[in-house]
Amino acid sequence: MEIFYNLLKAILVIVVIFLLALLMRKREILTEDHSAVLARIVTDLCLPAIVFVTLAKQTIELSELEPAFVMLFTELFCIGIAWLVAVWAGFDRAKQGAVVFCSAFGSSTFLGYSIIIQLFPETPQAMTEAVLISEIGVGYPIFILGPVLASYFGSGESDLKSAWSASLQFFRSPVFFALLLGFLWGFFGLPREEHPVFAPLFQLCNVLASALTPIAILSVGLMFKMPKLKTVLLPLAVVILIKLLFKPVFIGGVASILDFSKLWKDVLIILAAMPPAILGAVFLKRYGGDAALASTLLLAASVVSTVTVLFVFWFVG
Repeated sequence: MEIFYNLLKAILVIVVIFLLALLMRKREILTEDHSAVLARIVTDLCLPAIVFVTLAKQTIELSELEPAFVMLFTELFCIGIAWLVAVWAGFDRAKQGAVVFCSAFGSSTFLGYSIIIQLFPETPQAMTEAVLISEIGVGYPIFILGPVLASYFGSGESDLKSAWSASLQFFRSPVFFALLLGFLWGFFGLPREEHPVFAPLFQLCNVLASALTPIAILSVGLMFKMPKLKTVLLPLAVVILIKLLFKPVFIGGVASILDFSKLWKDVLIILAAMPPAILGAVFLKRYGGDAALASTLLLAASVVSTVTVLFVFWFVG
Protein backbone atom coordinates (compact mmCIF):
# COMPACT_ATOMS: atom_id res chain seq x y z
CA MET A 1 0.00 0.00 0.00
CA GLU A 2 2.95 2.34 0.54
CA ILE A 3 3.75 2.54 -3.18
CA PHE A 4 0.08 3.34 -3.88
CA TYR A 5 0.08 6.09 -1.24
CA ASN A 6 3.21 7.75 -2.62
CA LEU A 7 2.01 7.55 -6.20
CA LEU A 8 -1.32 9.04 -5.13
CA LYS A 9 0.43 11.93 -3.35
CA ALA A 10 2.54 12.74 -6.38
CA ILE A 11 -0.42 12.59 -8.77
CA LEU A 12 -2.46 14.74 -6.38
CA VAL A 13 0.14 17.51 -6.76
CA ILE A 14 -0.26 17.37 -10.55
CA VAL A 15 -4.05 17.44 -10.30
CA VAL A 16 -4.12 20.38 -7.86
CA ILE A 17 -1.78 22.55 -9.98
CA PHE A 18 -3.75 21.49 -13.06
CA LEU A 19 -7.02 22.60 -11.40
CA LEU A 20 -5.42 25.88 -10.31
CA ALA A 21 -4.53 26.53 -13.96
CA LEU A 22 -8.16 25.89 -14.96
CA LEU A 23 -9.37 28.19 -12.17
CA MET A 24 -7.02 31.01 -13.23
CA ARG A 25 -8.12 30.57 -16.83
CA LYS A 26 -11.79 30.77 -15.80
CA ARG A 27 -11.14 33.93 -13.78
CA GLU A 28 -9.12 35.34 -16.71
CA ILE A 29 -6.00 35.74 -14.59
CA LEU A 30 -4.30 33.59 -17.21
CA THR A 31 -5.56 32.66 -20.68
CA GLU A 32 -4.94 29.80 -23.08
CA ASP A 33 -2.52 32.07 -24.95
CA HIS A 34 -0.34 32.20 -21.83
CA SER A 35 0.24 28.45 -22.11
CA ALA A 36 2.46 29.09 -25.15
CA VAL A 37 4.48 31.64 -23.15
CA LEU A 38 4.86 29.23 -20.23
CA ALA A 39 5.83 26.44 -22.63
CA ARG A 40 8.50 28.75 -24.08
CA ILE A 41 9.83 29.47 -20.56
CA VAL A 42 10.05 25.73 -19.88
CA THR A 43 11.82 24.84 -23.15
CA ASP A 44 14.08 27.91 -23.37
CA LEU A 45 14.94 28.50 -19.70
CA CYS A 46 14.05 25.74 -17.24
CA LEU A 47 14.86 22.76 -19.45
CA PRO A 48 18.29 24.04 -20.61
CA ALA A 49 19.12 24.74 -16.96
CA ILE A 50 18.30 21.22 -15.79
CA VAL A 51 20.10 19.67 -18.79
CA PHE A 52 23.27 21.66 -18.15
CA VAL A 53 23.39 21.20 -14.38
CA THR A 54 22.69 17.46 -14.67
CA LEU A 55 25.41 16.82 -17.23
CA ALA A 56 27.96 19.19 -15.71
CA LYS A 57 27.75 17.42 -12.33
CA GLN A 58 27.55 13.89 -13.73
CA THR A 59 30.16 11.33 -12.77
CA ILE A 60 29.12 7.96 -14.13
CA GLU A 61 30.46 4.51 -13.33
CA LEU A 62 30.22 2.34 -16.45
CA SER A 63 29.15 -0.70 -14.45
CA GLU A 64 25.97 1.11 -13.36
CA LEU A 65 24.78 1.98 -16.87
CA GLU A 66 23.24 -1.34 -17.95
CA PRO A 67 19.74 -0.65 -16.54
CA ALA A 68 19.87 2.87 -17.97
CA PHE A 69 20.58 1.56 -21.47
CA VAL A 70 17.79 -1.01 -21.13
CA MET A 71 15.40 1.87 -20.36
CA LEU A 72 16.83 3.91 -23.25
CA PHE A 73 16.29 1.21 -25.87
CA THR A 74 12.85 0.37 -24.44
CA GLU A 75 11.92 4.05 -24.76
CA LEU A 76 12.98 4.09 -28.41
CA PHE A 77 11.13 0.81 -29.01
CA CYS A 78 7.93 2.28 -27.54
CA ILE A 79 8.24 5.34 -29.78
CA GLY A 80 8.30 3.04 -32.79
CA ILE A 81 5.39 0.88 -31.60
CA ALA A 82 3.21 3.88 -30.69
CA TRP A 83 3.93 5.54 -34.02
CA LEU A 84 3.05 2.41 -36.00
CA VAL A 85 -0.16 1.86 -34.02
CA ALA A 86 -1.17 5.52 -34.44
CA VAL A 87 -0.62 5.34 -38.21
CA TRP A 88 -2.49 2.01 -38.42
CA ALA A 89 -5.40 3.53 -36.46
CA GLY A 90 -5.65 6.31 -39.03
CA PHE A 91 -4.77 9.20 -36.69
CA ASP A 92 -3.68 12.44 -38.33
CA ARG A 93 -0.13 13.69 -37.75
CA ALA A 94 -1.04 15.94 -34.80
CA LYS A 95 -2.89 13.13 -33.02
CA GLN A 96 -0.01 10.74 -33.77
CA GLY A 97 2.32 13.12 -31.93
CA ALA A 98 0.16 13.18 -28.80
CA VAL A 99 -0.07 9.38 -28.75
CA VAL A 100 3.68 8.89 -29.34
CA PHE A 101 4.72 11.31 -26.59
CA CYS A 102 2.27 9.94 -24.04
CA SER A 103 3.05 6.30 -24.90
CA ALA A 104 6.83 6.54 -24.81
CA PHE A 105 8.05 9.14 -22.32
CA GLY A 106 7.32 8.72 -18.62
CA SER A 107 7.34 11.02 -15.59
CA SER A 108 10.32 9.27 -14.01
CA THR A 109 11.74 12.35 -12.28
CA PHE A 110 8.70 14.07 -10.80
CA LEU A 111 6.74 10.96 -9.83
CA GLY A 112 9.38 8.24 -9.97
CA TYR A 113 11.92 9.78 -7.59
CA SER A 114 9.40 10.38 -4.82
CA ILE A 115 8.23 6.78 -4.97
CA ILE A 116 11.77 5.35 -5.05
CA ILE A 117 12.75 7.43 -2.00
CA GLN A 118 9.73 6.23 -0.03
CA LEU A 119 9.96 2.63 -1.18
CA PHE A 120 13.70 2.23 -0.49
CA PRO A 121 14.42 4.65 2.40
CA GLU A 122 17.37 2.62 3.72
CA THR A 123 18.88 1.82 0.31
CA PRO A 124 20.72 4.83 -1.20
CA GLN A 125 21.85 2.65 -4.14
CA ALA A 126 18.23 2.59 -5.31
CA MET A 127 18.12 6.38 -5.73
CA THR A 128 21.55 6.44 -7.40
CA GLU A 129 20.39 3.89 -9.95
CA ALA A 130 17.06 5.71 -10.38
CA VAL A 131 18.91 8.92 -11.28
CA LEU A 132 21.06 7.15 -13.87
CA ILE A 133 18.07 5.35 -15.38
CA SER A 134 15.96 8.50 -15.38
CA GLU A 135 18.59 10.82 -16.84
CA ILE A 136 20.07 8.49 -19.47
CA GLY A 137 17.08 6.28 -20.25
CA VAL A 138 14.31 8.89 -20.04
CA GLY A 139 15.83 12.36 -19.74
CA TYR A 140 18.23 12.25 -22.67
CA PRO A 141 15.67 10.84 -25.14
CA ILE A 142 13.04 13.44 -24.28
CA PHE A 143 15.58 16.29 -24.11
CA ILE A 144 17.09 15.35 -27.49
CA LEU A 145 14.24 13.65 -29.38
CA GLY A 146 11.41 15.65 -27.79
CA PRO A 147 11.93 18.89 -29.75
CA VAL A 148 12.75 16.94 -32.93
CA LEU A 149 9.60 14.80 -32.73
CA ALA A 150 7.44 17.76 -31.67
CA SER A 151 8.72 19.78 -34.65
CA TYR A 152 7.84 16.92 -36.99
CA PHE A 153 4.36 16.27 -35.57
CA GLY A 154 3.65 19.98 -35.21
CA SER A 155 4.60 20.93 -38.76
CA GLY A 156 1.90 20.99 -41.38
CA GLU A 157 4.30 19.81 -44.04
CA SER A 158 3.53 16.48 -45.66
CA ASP A 159 6.85 15.75 -47.36
CA LEU A 160 9.79 14.24 -45.50
CA LYS A 161 12.26 16.97 -46.47
CA SER A 162 10.12 19.78 -45.05
CA ALA A 163 9.34 17.80 -41.88
CA TRP A 164 13.03 17.05 -41.31
CA SER A 165 13.86 20.73 -41.85
CA ALA A 166 11.34 21.63 -39.14
CA SER A 167 12.85 19.01 -36.83
CA LEU A 168 16.30 20.55 -37.20
CA GLN A 169 15.09 23.48 -35.11
CA PHE A 170 16.37 21.51 -32.13
CA PHE A 171 19.98 22.10 -33.16
CA ARG A 172 19.41 25.84 -32.89
CA SER A 173 17.60 25.65 -29.57
CA PRO A 174 18.87 26.52 -26.06
CA VAL A 175 18.42 22.86 -25.07
CA PHE A 176 20.99 21.73 -27.64
CA PHE A 177 23.58 24.29 -26.54
CA ALA A 178 22.94 23.42 -22.88
CA LEU A 179 23.40 19.75 -23.78
CA LEU A 180 26.68 20.44 -25.54
CA LEU A 181 28.02 22.76 -22.84
CA GLY A 182 27.01 20.43 -20.01
CA PHE A 183 28.62 17.43 -21.67
CA LEU A 184 31.90 19.30 -22.27
CA TRP A 185 31.83 20.72 -18.73
CA GLY A 186 31.46 17.28 -17.18
CA PHE A 187 33.88 15.59 -19.59
CA PHE A 188 36.72 18.00 -18.83
CA GLY A 189 35.93 18.06 -15.11
CA LEU A 190 35.57 21.84 -14.92
CA PRO A 191 34.84 23.48 -11.53
CA ARG A 192 31.33 22.88 -10.21
CA GLU A 193 29.04 24.44 -7.61
CA GLU A 194 31.60 24.15 -4.82
CA HIS A 195 33.83 26.66 -6.64
CA PRO A 196 33.12 30.25 -5.47
CA VAL A 197 33.30 31.69 -9.00
CA PHE A 198 30.90 29.17 -10.57
CA ALA A 199 28.59 28.70 -7.56
CA PRO A 200 26.15 31.46 -8.70
CA LEU A 201 25.84 29.83 -12.14
CA PHE A 202 24.92 26.46 -10.66
CA GLN A 203 22.60 28.08 -8.12
CA LEU A 204 20.79 29.91 -10.93
CA CYS A 205 20.42 26.66 -12.89
CA ASN A 206 19.09 24.86 -9.80
CA VAL A 207 16.46 27.58 -9.23
CA LEU A 208 15.32 27.46 -12.87
CA ALA A 209 15.29 23.65 -12.80
CA SER A 210 13.08 23.60 -9.69
CA ALA A 211 10.56 25.81 -11.50
CA LEU A 212 10.20 23.36 -14.40
CA THR A 213 7.50 21.11 -12.94
CA PRO A 214 4.98 23.72 -11.68
CA ILE A 215 5.35 25.92 -14.79
CA ALA A 216 5.01 22.89 -17.07
CA ILE A 217 1.85 21.72 -15.30
CA LEU A 218 0.35 25.23 -15.44
CA SER A 219 1.06 25.32 -19.17
CA VAL A 220 -0.60 21.94 -19.67
CA GLY A 221 -3.61 22.98 -17.57
CA LEU A 222 -4.16 26.18 -19.54
CA MET A 223 -4.20 24.32 -22.87
CA PHE A 224 -6.70 21.70 -21.65
CA LYS A 225 -10.00 21.46 -23.51
CA MET A 226 -12.86 19.17 -22.64
CA PRO A 227 -12.80 16.64 -25.48
CA LYS A 228 -15.55 14.61 -27.04
CA LEU A 229 -15.36 11.23 -25.35
CA LYS A 230 -15.29 9.20 -28.57
CA THR A 231 -12.26 11.15 -29.87
CA VAL A 232 -10.21 10.34 -26.75
CA LEU A 233 -11.08 6.72 -25.99
CA LEU A 234 -8.98 5.07 -28.71
CA PRO A 235 -5.84 7.22 -28.17
CA LEU A 236 -6.18 6.71 -24.41
CA ALA A 237 -6.49 2.94 -24.85
CA VAL A 238 -3.28 2.96 -26.92
CA VAL A 239 -1.45 4.96 -24.24
CA ILE A 240 -2.64 2.69 -21.42
CA LEU A 241 -1.72 -0.48 -23.28
CA ILE A 242 1.74 0.69 -24.41
CA LYS A 243 2.90 3.08 -21.66
CA LEU A 244 1.26 1.74 -18.52
CA LEU A 245 1.18 -2.00 -19.27
CA PHE A 246 3.45 -3.14 -22.11
CA LYS A 247 6.46 -0.98 -21.29
CA PRO A 248 6.93 -2.00 -17.61
CA VAL A 249 6.10 -5.67 -18.30
CA PHE A 250 8.53 -5.75 -21.24
CA ILE A 251 11.30 -4.06 -19.27
CA GLY A 252 10.75 -6.44 -16.34
CA GLY A 253 11.17 -9.39 -18.72
CA VAL A 254 14.38 -7.95 -20.18
CA ALA A 255 15.75 -7.34 -16.66
CA SER A 256 15.06 -11.00 -15.79
CA ILE A 257 16.75 -12.24 -18.97
CA LEU A 258 19.82 -10.12 -18.25
CA ASP A 259 19.79 -11.37 -14.65
CA PHE A 260 19.73 -7.94 -13.07
CA SER A 261 19.67 -7.71 -9.28
CA LYS A 262 16.29 -7.48 -7.56
CA LEU A 263 16.96 -3.82 -6.74
CA TRP A 264 17.81 -2.86 -10.32
CA LYS A 265 14.78 -4.74 -11.65
CA ASP A 266 12.37 -3.14 -9.15
CA VAL A 267 13.65 0.38 -9.88
CA LEU A 268 13.39 -0.21 -13.64
CA ILE A 269 9.82 -1.49 -13.40
CA ILE A 270 8.66 1.39 -11.19
CA LEU A 271 10.15 4.06 -13.46
CA ALA A 272 8.81 2.35 -16.59
CA ALA A 273 5.31 2.19 -15.07
CA MET A 274 5.09 5.93 -14.43
CA PRO A 275 2.39 7.92 -16.29
CA PRO A 276 3.26 10.13 -19.30
CA ALA A 277 5.79 12.94 -18.91
CA ILE A 278 4.44 16.46 -18.58
CA LEU A 279 7.11 17.75 -20.98
CA GLY A 280 5.47 15.91 -23.89
CA ALA A 281 2.47 18.25 -23.92
CA VAL A 282 4.76 21.25 -23.40
CA PHE A 283 6.92 20.36 -26.40
CA LEU A 284 3.85 19.82 -28.59
CA LYS A 285 2.48 23.20 -27.53
CA ARG A 286 5.81 24.85 -28.26
CA TYR A 287 6.03 23.40 -31.78
CA GLY A 288 2.38 23.51 -32.82
CA GLY A 289 1.26 19.91 -32.14
CA ASP A 290 -1.96 18.63 -30.58
CA ALA A 291 -1.11 19.71 -27.04
CA ALA A 292 -4.78 19.74 -25.98
CA LEU A 293 -5.13 16.01 -26.69
CA ALA A 294 -1.77 15.32 -25.04
CA SER A 295 -2.84 17.14 -21.87
CA THR A 296 -6.07 15.12 -21.75
CA LEU A 297 -4.22 11.83 -22.22
CA LEU A 298 -1.66 12.88 -19.61
CA LEU A 299 -4.28 13.60 -16.96
CA ALA A 300 -6.36 10.50 -17.67
CA ALA A 301 -3.34 8.17 -17.81
CA SER A 302 -1.99 9.62 -14.54
CA VAL A 303 -5.22 8.66 -12.78
CA VAL A 304 -5.28 5.18 -14.35
CA SER A 305 -1.63 4.63 -13.34
CA THR A 306 -2.59 4.53 -9.65
CA VAL A 307 -4.05 1.12 -10.44
CA THR A 308 -1.77 -0.16 -13.21
CA VAL A 309 1.50 0.49 -11.35
CA LEU A 310 0.35 -1.79 -8.53
CA PHE A 311 -0.75 -4.48 -10.96
CA VAL A 312 2.48 -4.35 -12.96
CA PHE A 313 4.69 -4.33 -9.86
CA TRP A 314 2.81 -7.36 -8.50
CA PHE A 315 2.91 -9.14 -11.88
CA VAL A 316 6.61 -8.75 -12.77
CA GLY A 317 8.22 -7.08 -9.75
